[in-house]
Amino acid sequence: MKEFVYWLLSEKNSKLKIGLFDRWHFLYLLVIIGGFILISFLYMHKDDKAKEKTIRVFAYITIGIYVSDFFLMPLSDSYGYSIGINDLPFHICTIMATLVPFVQFSKKFSKIKSAIVTLSVASSLMWMCYPGSALGGQPPFSYVIFSKFMFHGFLFAWGALNLSLGAVKLEFKKIWKEFCVILGILVWAIIGNTLYGPGQNWFFIEYSIFPFLSNEVMPLMVVLCVFGTCLVVYGGYFVISTIAKKCHKPSLEFKHV
Repeated sequence: MKEFVYWLLSEKNSKLKIGLFDRWHFLYLLVIIGGFILISFLYMHKDDKAKEKTIRVFAYITIGIYVSDFFLMPLSDSYGYSIGINDLPFHICTIMATLVPFVQFSKKFSKIKSAIVTLSVASSLMWMCYPGSALGGQPPFSYVIFSKFMFHGFLFAWGALNLSLGAVKLEFKKIWKEFCVILGILVWAIIGNTLYGPGQNWFFIEYSIFPFLSNEVMPLMVVLCVFGTCLVVYGGYFVISTIAKKCHKPSLEFKHV
């Protein structure tokens, strides 16, 4: 049994390899984005209770995948049979995962829910488009690849379903909340890099991951890129909302939000 689990979670269980924008990368994107679209269409005309239950399920799965990873990674040769501290909640996606339960299940955090939803969609989309941490020549269905895509996929779906099913409404005049949260993440990442460094590069602010950018400008570029992606999410949200209204479809919203 032990040997089977090690083989199942290993990078050596297949000769296949995943690469940037290859068929395996596109397959993951197709499953994640296609699955979100399918669920949105299936539930868009359901009652509020059904929508809320669906979104809650995705919240449970998102935090469940994140927590279970710490128990499974020591069984995988991808992590050297140990727990990798890089998965601690100092990257934007892992921070979002830890905040999902608070904004989903407690009304005390309702004021920042729209920001967490937007940043969950934005950060997971950025990673899925360029999954640098999952492009080391591993098999496409090895644990390290599958777990990362599933984590980011469910984080994306949770945030996107909040928008598509009307649980959260975006307003451009409140986008300053996203910017403030990004700055808070920046400070939190600096604390993490300082405490656990040297060598840690949470939020990619310690050293550049691109050869054409210097280390000094990375913090500014990260903040601008994340906020810029939030603007894209807002733009997509309003374009789709406008199209839906022109098609004479009723506005989808939760009565209690």
